[in-house]
Amino acid sequence: MKRILILAACAATIAALGVPAAASAKKNPYTAAGVCGPGYRVIDRHRLWDYNSSNGNKVVLATVVLTYNSANGNNCAVTMKRYRVGKQRRRGIDDWLYVSLAARPLSDATVEGDADNFKFFAGPVYVPARNRCVQWGGGASLLVPANHTPRGHYNSAYKSRWEHCG
Repeated sequence: MKRILILAACAATIAALGVPAAASAKKNPYTAAGVCGPGYRVIDRHRLWDYNSSNGNKVVLATVVLTYNSANGNNCAVTMKRYRVGKQRRRGIDDWLYVSLAARPLSDATVEGDADNFKFFAGPVYVPARNRCVQWGGGASLLVPANHTPRGHYNSAYKSRWEHCG
């Protein structure tokens, strides 16, 4: 009986090592409203999933979040990392995040974006949005776990239609 329990424990340990969710278990210590600042509340969000992982599981890479501050009339957008949180670079390969936000009519003052090799989030980016429609989006390209074949990145992106007018 003791031998069966030991074998079962070993099997469970080996199975747990192959689960990609374990790599994303660390929670992002930041929130979109906190990153954007006081007075901003979340009005929309879109999860960035990778459906092409080698073991058939889908992985939540990041969440693109749109916030609004009714006091100043600005929208703020951020892409919050959900996978490989706190990690940036491994052996010269980047974890890439980006966020974009635009309001009509388009001008230098109403189009913003941010992209780089970030540990926690891309952004925040702000545009004046009172009585305007906005288009927001973001993307993530994050390193696949070391135990997966083929090596490479999980990828996902999102871009909204013109919405949240007013």
